[in-house]
Amino acid sequence: MAMKTGTSGVNSDINVTPFVDICLVLLIIFMVVTPLLSRTLDVSVPPKDDSATVVDVATSDQMILTIKGPAESPRLLLNREEIVGGLEGLHDRMAELMKGRREKVVFFQSDNDISYDYVIKVIDEMRGGGVEKIGLVTDEALDATGTGAGQ
Repeated sequence: MAMKTGTSGVNSDINVTPFVDICLVLLIIFMVVTPLLSRTLDVSVPPKDDSATVVDVATSDQMILTIKGPAESPRLLLNREEIVGGLEGLHDRMAELMKGRREKVVFFQSDNDISYDYVIKVIDEMRGGGVEKIGLVTDEALDATGTGAGQ
């Protein structure tokens, strides 16, 4: 096995000319495409009206169920009125109030010392009474009963 020496053999130098050609073509493509990507849409926004009055949401339609009191004997309050019969009377009261309502939403708030299983029982009774959506009030500064931190 003899090896040839000279210029007629394999050239091991890297030919960068095709690489530079590809880079220049990519550069031209990106230069053409970039202005097309930044399309904008002109929108005319009306000016802010400072004289507009804030419409107050009707709170008579909102129902807020609150569990208050010690963990041993909690009280159920619906819009600051205590529910007669406690947990047993909650199902009937919710069924009565949800009858004929289009949006069956009740907001729910509980003291921190109420046990988790009692809270779940209350939510189950509300669902059984026809409540479709339950909103949980988690802000402790808001007090639906008017007897705590909110006042």
